[in-house]
This record gives sequence, structure tokens and C-alpha cells, in this order.
Amino acid sequence: MTSNTNTTNTASSPPPPTPPVIPTIDIGPFLDGSNKQGVAQQINEACTTLGFFMIKNHGIPLDVIERVQQDATDFFDLSLHEKQRVAGAAFGLGYMGQGTENVAATLGAGADTTTTTTTTTTLRDQKESLNLTLPVRSEIWPSHPPHLVSSCQTYYVAVSHLAAQLMRIFAVALQLEETYFDTKINQAYTTLRLLNYPALEEEESTAATAAAAAAAADDDATVDLPPTCRTAAHTDYGTLTILWSPDSRGLQAQDARTRDWIEVVAPCDQFIINIGDLMMNWTNDRWRSTVHRVLVHPATRGQRRMSIPFFHNPNPDAIIACLPGCCRDSSSSDTNTTTTNITNTTTNTTNQHTQPPKYAPILAQAHLEMKVSKALGQEQSMEL
Repeated sequence: MTSNTNTTNTASSPPPPTPPVIPTIDIGPFLDGSNKQGVAQQINEACTTLGFFMIKNHGIPLDVIERVQQDATDFFDLSLHEKQRVAGAAFGLGYMGQGTENVAATLGAGADTTTTTTTTTTLRDQKESLNLTLPVRSEIWPSHPPHLVSSCQTYYVAVSHLAAQLMRIFAVALQLEETYFDTKINQAYTTLRLLNYPALEEEESTAATAAAAAAAADDDATVDLPPTCRTAAHTDYGTLTILWSPDSRGLQAQDARTRDWIEVVAPCDQFIINIGDLMMNWTNDRWRSTVHRVLVHPATRGQRRMSIPFFHNPNPDAIIACLPGCCRDSSSSDTNTTTTNITNTTTNTTNQHTQPPKYAPILAQAHLEMKVSKALGQEQSMEL
């Protein structure tokens, strides 16, 4: 007697990708020279997967950072009239009030607020900021609180040095000479931003979080994010960002494989690092400039949120073209590669060095001017 039982195919579909973990990397062994290759390998893996990581033993004392935080708090507690004494400078420098920026526009969303198409958002970021560059000048550096200039200058110098060290780690991670980027960042365009996200009422916070979550779940849905949403999804523009916050909850990075959002929470003695668009261009997409956003965290409703990002960019006259080893044809780039072998332990990673260049060479200044112009809704020129 034969059986009519059908044999089903029990082969299961591949499991979903394991969510990436945002690693904490001890960069001390690179800075003291005891294990440069080990640190570089960890950086390479982090930049290849999510493009976000945290660093410890970075050499900047916590009390130096906390002095900036206190002076930033005192500045944002001033009257609007007082803060606006350093408002209105070109290229988004000095004080910018709430609703001035629309970083969603830098990704293409929000560029047209006159239509209701699925890619349109009228979102304006609900944060105020003080945006500083060196040297100190009275148009953008406030005279009150009295110690802000001193504390921010001290921190600015320290974090600039840290950024240069990170670029050296990047060079080793990319199998280049350690000093490869030195001449491309020795006149780097950098900005120190003090950010204040004012406290939101609970009902406003709930609406903002729900609307932002709906937009993230369906990119094709027509969702107008409320003006109380803190910072829309975007990527950073340059080489890298060094972020410190007394409470980073609410910051989320997007996993490009699954489009899931990952919470980025760092202890106060660590920095959060993410790479920007120009570094992704330089590496031919081997490293990721990750989309990220700031939402209202349920545990911080009704509270202000503050952070201090430092944005690092190449020299304005640097030509960003595919790096040696990151594409099949890198004849237009320098060729001072090193034989050091950095093993890429990341799974499911394509060999980007076998691909042709994905991006045409671009002047760093032109790229930054384009991004800032989109964010501010009007043409901006870098002041050099």
C-alpha cells in the first residue's frame, strides 16, 4: 500500500542578518604605538558594517568636555535676544535658532515643501545651535557666558588633534601609509557645534516619536513629521564626526541591510564616531556613511537634550577621488600604499577594491557648500 503523503520542502530561508553591535574600541594602543594594527583592524570592521563606533582612552579629559557642556548650557539659557547677537553669519555659523535647518533635504527629502509627494517633508529640525570655527571672531563667538570662548577653544584644539589621529588610524585600516591623509587635512575645514534640543511637552513628544516611527517603517508613505521632531534622518557630510553627549539616548543609526534602527548609547567618558559622505566616496562605498536621526527617547520626555558634535572635513581644495586599493582603477590617486595586511573579518562584505570607481572626483569645498545650501534652503558659500 503506497502512501499519498506529499514530501514538503523543509529547507528554511536564510536567517535574517544579525543586527550589528556598535562596538567600543580602545584606541589607546594605537596612540601609544603598542598595537596599531589591532586597533586599525577593529576600525575597519566597524566602518565596513555600520559606520558607527565608540572610542575610549582617547586622551581628552572628561573635565575639559564637561566645562564646554556647562558653558553651552549657560549660553542656551540666555535670552533669545542675547543669543541672536551672534546669529546670521554665512554658512550656518554662529547661533541658529529652532527650525533653521532641514537636514532631511540633504538626502533629497524635504527639498520641495510646496507639494505633498511621498518624498516630501516640511520638517525643520527642532534644535538650536551655536556653530563655531577657528580662529575666534566676534561675529560667531559670543562674549557671554564669559568662559565659553576659553573652554571651547581648549576643547576645539584637543578634538582637532584627535580627529587627525583618527585619520591616521583610518589610513592604516585602509592599508595606506599612516600619514597618507596628513596633507589632505592639514588645513581641514572643521566645525564645533553646541546643540540644544529644548524640552518637549509629553503629548508633543509622543506625536513626534510616532510620526517618525511611521515614516521609518514605510519610506513610501506620505507622512508629514510634526515640527517637534528633533533631527530628521540624514548622513554627515565630511570625513568623520566626533560626538559627545551627557545622555545620547534618542540617537539612532540605521542598518543599511535591514533598515532597522539601532540605539546609539555611549558612556560619558567615550566619544561616538561616525564617518561621513566624503569618506564613503573616498573608499568607494567600502566604508559606510550611515543614515542616523534623533528622536524623543521615552525616558527623556519633558527634558532638554544636549550634545556636542565636532564635524571634520578635508582641506577645502582636496580632490576626493577613489583611494588606492578601494577600486579596480585608482590610477588618478596617489599610490603610496603599504604592504600591511588588515584582515577584514566582517561577513557578507563585497570586495570593493574589485569595483570601478563609483563616484566622479569632487572638490571637498563644492560638496560641503552643496550640502549646507540644501540644509539651510538657500545657496551658501564657505568663508575661507
